[in-house]
Amino acid sequence: MLSHDQLQVAVAAGKRQFDLIRQKYPDLKACLVLSLPGGQTEIDSSPKQILSKFPAMIVDDSAKTSALDIMYRLKTLERQAKVGSETEQLINQLDQITTWLKFDEKCQIEIRFKDLNYDLVWKLQADDLVDRTLTLQNKASIRIVLGILSRFISYAQT
Repeated sequence: MLSHDQLQVAVAAGKRQFDLIRQKYPDLKACLVLSLPGGQTEIDSSPKQILSKFPAMIVDDSAKTSALDIMYRLKTLERQAKVGSETEQLINQLDQITTWLKFDEKCQIEIRFKDLNYDLVWKLQADDLVDRTLTLQNKASIRIVLGILSRFISYAQT
């Protein structure tokens, strides 16, 4: 499990690694995502965005349950066009609870291509800056994994 602060440290380390890759391959047109089987979100997603679009990345606990409940209540109020003090109170509660969320440390930082260049993909598969255990080493795959969040945390701490 990672706190939000640890998630930010891991994401920053992943971005630095991606910058090294972009220096090495200036023609690379891609972005980073956080990914697990069955879902992904943009690398810079806020805890609220992750909770809304990629809840599988958040560890199941009381904070996640409470946050999802508040988000459901907010959506209900929004559909009913009831905006007022209750909405403000729920938003404040959600802001506080999202600081308690824990994130799955096995979540991967992956490259998503905006312009697919197969020759470049195959070069990246073999690059030392890529996790070659998690990146399939064959021409049938375009999935490039930089690593898992926990690995980026340990790099940042050394």
